[in-house]
Amino acid sequence: MPKAVTRSFLRFRCLRPWYLLVPLFAETAQAAAVGIPGAEGSPPVPEASHWLSVTVIVVLSAALAVTVLLRRREARRLTLLREKEQRLSTVLDSIEACVFIKTPDLRYTYVNRRMAEMLGRPVGEILGSRDEELFDATTAAHLNAHDRQVLEHGEKIVVDETLISRDADTPSHLLLSVRLPLHSPTGDIESLCGISTDVTEHREVLEHNHRLAFYHPLTGLPNRGLLMERLEQALREIRHRRGFGALMLIDIDKFKRINDMSSHEEGDRVLQRLAEYLGEMVRDTDTLAHIGADEFVLLVRHLDPKVEMAARHAERVGARLLEMIPSIQIEEEGVAITGSIGITLFSGRGASAGETMQQADLALEQAKRAGGNTLRFFNEEMQQMAMERVRVERDLQRALEREEFRVFYQIQVDEKGQIRGCEALLRWIHPKLGLVPPNLFIPVAEQTRLIQPIGRWVLEQTCRQLAEWSKLPTRSHLSIAVNVSAIQFRQENFVDEVRQILRTTAIDPSLLIVEVTESVLMDNPEQVRTILSELRGLGTKVALDDFGTGYSSLNYLKKLPLDRLKIDRSFVAGIPEEAADVAIAETILSLANNLGLSVIAEGVETEAQSTWLRARGCTGFQGFLFGHPVPVDELLITSQ
Repeated sequence: MPKAVTRSFLRFRCLRPWYLLVPLFAETAQAAAVGIPGAEGSPPVPEASHWLSVTVIVVLSAALAVTVLLRRREARRLTLLREKEQRLSTVLDSIEACVFIKTPDLRYTYVNRRMAEMLGRPVGEILGSRDEELFDATTAAHLNAHDRQVLEHGEKIVVDETLISRDADTPSHLLLSVRLPLHSPTGDIESLCGISTDVTEHREVLEHNHRLAFYHPLTGLPNRGLLMERLEQALREIRHRRGFGALMLIDIDKFKRINDMSSHEEGDRVLQRLAEYLGEMVRDTDTLAHIGADEFVLLVRHLDPKVEMAARHAERVGARLLEMIPSIQIEEEGVAITGSIGITLFSGRGASAGETMQQADLALEQAKRAGGNTLRFFNEEMQQMAMERVRVERDLQRALEREEFRVFYQIQVDEKGQIRGCEALLRWIHPKLGLVPPNLFIPVAEQTRLIQPIGRWVLEQTCRQLAEWSKLPTRSHLSIAVNVSAIQFRQENFVDEVRQILRTTAIDPSLLIVEVTESVLMDNPEQVRTILSELRGLGTKVALDDFGTGYSSLNYLKKLPLDRLKIDRSFVAGIPEEAADVAIAETILSLANNLGLSVIAEGVETEAQSTWLRARGCTGFQGFLFGHPVPVDELLITSQ
C-alpha cells in the first residue's frame, strides 16, 4: 500500500475515539441543562456549566464535521491514486519496452506486461525472483554485474544485453537496456529501474541489409564493395612495412556453356561448390570474394619481402586452385570445368585499389587468350596496352559525332581480272594520331558495343555509295561487301535496320553483300539461320567471311542460306609453298563447288597465288595484287 495512503488511514483511526464519545458528551450536556431524573434534591447547574456544555457540543460537532470531511477527502484521494496507478500500469503495459524494478538484493518487485511476455511467465511468478531463476548462468552473471554497477556507483548505464532463458523453448533476445538508480527521500539508493528495448528484429534487418550490401547472395562471400575496402586496407597496411601482397582474379572457362548445356540452377551449384572449395584453401588473413557471375577474387596478404619469393608463393597458390577447380562435378557428362587466373603483386607503393584490380583483370585476359586452364602475371607492358585501350575507347565514343570515320574500298576481281565489286572497310582518321589501324579500335568498339551505331553508319554509307554508282554506267553493276560484327548481327532489330536503309536509298539489294564471320555460326545456330534467311528475303546476298578459321559443322553449313565463301588470308599466304595451306584451300574450293557457292580469296599479293587459285577453280580475288583499300575518290575503275 502506498505510504501516503497508509498515513491517511492512521490519522483516521486516531480520530475514531472522539467520534465514539460524541453521544456520551451529548447526554451529559442534556443532563446539565434539565437536570437528571430522580435527583430532585440536586442543586441546579450553574450557568457557566451550561455554556461549557454548549461549547463542548459545538467543538465535538465541528470535530465530527471535520472528521467526515477528511474521510471523504481521503476516500477521494485514494480513488484518484488508484486511477493514477491504473493509468500508469496501463501505459507501462502498453509500451513495447520491458520495464522492471529490482530491490538492492536484485529481486524483481515490478515487471510490466512486455517483460512477462518476453520471459514467457506470468507476472506473479516473476515477482520476488532473481535472474538466476529466470535465465541461464551466463546471462544472469552479466545482468547481475550491470545491476551492481548501478547500485554501487549510483549511475545510469546503457548496455547491450543478450537474454537466454533457462527454458529451452523460449527464444533468446537481444536488448538495448537503460538501467538507473531509484533514490529514497533521504538520497539513499533503495532500488533500481530498468527499461529494455528488444532490438532482435532490428538487428536482424541491419544484418540482412549488411549482407545484401557487402556479400554475394548466392555464395555468401564478400562482394566487390567489401573486397575493395579490404584491398584498400591491405594497401595502407603494407605501406608501413616491407613485403608484398597478391590479388588473384579467378574465372571459370566457358561458364556460359555450362549454363546452356545443363541449366542455370546447375551453374549456380557449380559456383557454390567452387566457393566452398576455395574457402577451404584460404587463410584467416586472406579474403575470398565473389564479384561477378563466375568471377572470384583471392586477396593474399603478408607475402615475402622479396618479389621473387612473393611471386613464387602466389604462383603455388594459383596452381593449387587450378588443380582443384576440375574436381567439381556437374550433371552434364563430358563437360570439364577449368579456370583461368590473373595475378598481380602489390606493395602499397604506386597503384591504387582500382588500378590493382585492373592489373589482375589484364592478367586474367592474358590467361584467357592463352587458352584457359592457366595463370598469368601482370606486367608493365600489359598496363601500357590497357592505358592505350582506355584512350582509344574515350576517343572512339566521340569519333562518330565528330565525323572522324571514313569508308575505304578495296576492289574485287573475277578470274579474268575484271572488277566485279569492292569491300567496304572502316577507317578512323584520328585528329592527333592520324590513321588508326582497325585491329586497335575494332575490338574496343565491339567490347563497348559502340560497334552497333558505327556498323549502322557503315551500312548507310555503303548503300548511299551504291545509290550514287547506280547512276554511272561504268559502276552501276558493282557490288559492295560489308562485314558485319557478331554483336551487330545479333541485335534484335538488325534485319529491320537493313530493310529501312534499303528502302531509304532505293538501291538494288542484290548488290549489297552482307559478310559474317564463321564464329557467328557457333552461337545459337538456329537464330543465325533465321537471320540469314530474312536477309536473303530482302534480296541481299550473304557471304561467310574468314572461312576455315572456325569450327563450324559442315553438315550445318550446307543448310545455311549462303551465296559465297571467302578464303581467309591466313591460308592464302602459304600458297603454293605450304602444304597445309594448299590442302585447306583445295578443300574449301571443292566444298564450295559441291554446295553451289562462289568463292573469293582475300589477301592475294603475288601472281603465284593468283595463278594457283585460278587453276583450282577460284572465281574471285581480293588483295594488294589488285589494289589497296582507298577512299572512294581514289578508286580507279575503268569501263568494263
